Amino acid sequence: MRTFTLLLISAIGVCTANVQAQYCMLPGRTIYSNDQPGILNFKLKNINRTSSNVEKPLNQPSLVVTTDSTILERGKTYAVSIMHSKDNVIFPNARNNIRVWVDYNGDADFEDAGETVITKDYEYAGTYTDSFTVPATAKLGVTRLRATAKMSSDAGHTIPTPCDMPADPIDYHGEMEDYTVTIIAPSNVSTVTVTENGVSVSPNPSTGMISLSFSAVSSEALNVTLYDMTGKKVAALITDARQDKYEYVIDLHQYDLQTGVYMMQVSNGTAVSYQRISMVN
Repeated sequence: MRTFTLLLISAIGVCTANVQAQYCMLPGRTIYSNDQPGILNFKLKNINRTSSNVEKPLNQPSLVVTTDSTILERGKTYAVSIMHSKDNVIFPNARNNIRVWVDYNGDADFEDAGETVITKDYEYAGTYTDSFTVPATAKLGVTRLRATAKMSSDAGHTIPTPCDMPADPIDYHGEMEDYTVTIIAPSNVSTVTVTENGVSVSPNPSTGMISLSFSAVSSEALNVTLYDMTGKKVAALITDARQDKYEYVIDLHQYDLQTGVYMMQVSNGTAVSYQRISMVN
């Protein structure tokens, strides 16, 4: 039987999701065609989302708020891949403009300095790859990333902005996709915190059986998920459970985890807390 030592390290705090509702939506598009440009695939760490180029009815905003999420560390550089389409019928030779924005300061917009993280104009349909580095000053916690592929001035369009302001005079012919990202501090096992934001893990050290404790009981559903440091989900420890008690016992032996550093996500309704844990034989 493998033995683990579990250390609760550098929790980044509880973040509420209500800020998400404050982000701007694009206005409804004019009736055009399903053959307009859009994002076919978006990749960032563990996110690998494939979709049609036009996901919503043509009279609705061309912004899709996805349920996909990942974890980004301050100071680290991440590769992004965007597969985007073209209008094969009316503007087959028109190229697209690509943008990616990240709300690094958590103020529910993408207008601040440094929040435009990828800029590429006049890109032919296909797969575009680039990268960005998370600033050391980025606010810790849950925030939003927005990506777009929009028809360029080859077809008379203006450059993309995160809220289409000022509005493109001939409509936003393209697509936007929003993703949830969680900014964390750089991996560091030097600071051990036993209790943070009403969540604690014990014993420490552990032989594989851990106790997850809360300072208060909530009526919201409880989900506890473990990720490796690339953002890949490795274990669903608790799934859609009603939090009706202050303490839960979790047996880590069943997940065949390897020695290393992991991220535990504790989601309780609108509150989300992240803790790094280190497991050693």
